[in-house]
Amino acid sequence: LPPAFLSNRNNTHPGDVVVEKAVGLLSREHCTARLEKVWGPGDGRPVDELKESMDQLLKEYLLSRELDEAASCVRELKAPHFHHELVKRGVQIAMEEDGRGHGNHANGSANGGSEGGTGADKDSGSSAIDAMAALFQFLVNNTIVSEYQVAKGVSRLRKRMDDIKLDVPAAEELLEEFVGMATEGGFLHVEKEDGGVVAGKEE
Repeated sequence: LPPAFLSNRNNTHPGDVVVEKAVGLLSREHCTARLEKVWGPGDGRPVDELKESMDQLLKEYLLSRELDEAASCVRELKAPHFHHELVKRGVQIAMEEDGRGHGNHANGSANGGSEGGTGADKDSGSSAIDAMAALFQFLVNNTIVSEYQVAKGVSRLRKRMDDIKLDVPAAEELLEEFVGMATEGGFLHVEKEDGGVVAGKEE
């Protein structure tokens, strides 16, 4: 909810004090992240619990490569405005997986599909980055995750790259592989600003 919605013309009822308080909370820097710590970003569950659910579904997807099942689990999270966290965690998990043997990493392509299919069969020759790109292409194509959330998740990963590289030295290269596949797949549109990803406006 943008602070401008709570304008003076809407602030003429007995709830004025509540509205003014809400304006203050929503106008603070990093307000979304701060309020999520209090209210939770999805269906009311704590943020830490939601993150655990995300990790579980992402790791299960990498084992099964079942797109439809993963998409169903993402819907059940009921946290569309927190999908950037799903993207961040998904790509990081994939980087950690591929980073263990990056020297043998084989490039592939993200093959998104239309919802209602049977899902992607697990291909032992497909990297985790390939699989994660396929998942987010599928989620964007089926309007489950927005391009804005993908871009925001990638931006957050870039900001943490120095820390991630401590555990995954090839992280930067692996992230660029994901960005390349995402851009080619049409579910990430980026503008370069100091070498980073700039997310567009959320629709």
